[in-house]
Amino acid sequence: MRDLRRFNFFIGLLLLSVVTSCAVEAPEFTAGDGFKIEKMEDRQILFSAGIKVDNPNWFAIKLKRSSLDVYMDDQLLGKLQLEKKVKMKAKKESEITLPLRASLEEGAMMMIFRNATKENVTIRFKGKVKGGVWIFSKKIAVDETRQVPGKFLRPGGFQKSEQE
Repeated sequence: MRDLRRFNFFIGLLLLSVVTSCAVEAPEFTAGDGFKIEKMEDRQILFSAGIKVDNPNWFAIKLKRSSLDVYMDDQLLGKLQLEKKVKMKAKKESEITLPLRASLEEGAMMMIFRNATKENVTIRFKGKVKGGVWIFSKKIAVDETRQVPGKFLRPGGFQKSEQE
């Protein structure tokens, strides 16, 4: 019995060292695939966003509940939270639906409407995203900036085209 415990401990230690020594490549966002608003209440918006992500790693990665600050043209728009875990398949591009909650700051809707007439708007996501492989998790700092056309901020601007 004592030898079995030692063996299990050794296997666990070996597995831990192999997994933690592996270099994890960051998955790459390849495309947005529209979004659907499910509920709007006060300054809370529940919605799902479709994205395509390429995971170059030989293992699947689970994104866990995380939160990011969202800025529009360097002004805080609010917080974006992933509501539940989602999984990216190993060694391939995955289409993922992200269940999200946006908690908007006071005046955020006016900021969105004001920027909807601009040609381009700078959107910045900043915070930490928690990801995991098997039982191991890690928080990864995110500071991504994207230029989006102002027309995407208009009602229906982000919606996936019916023709696609």
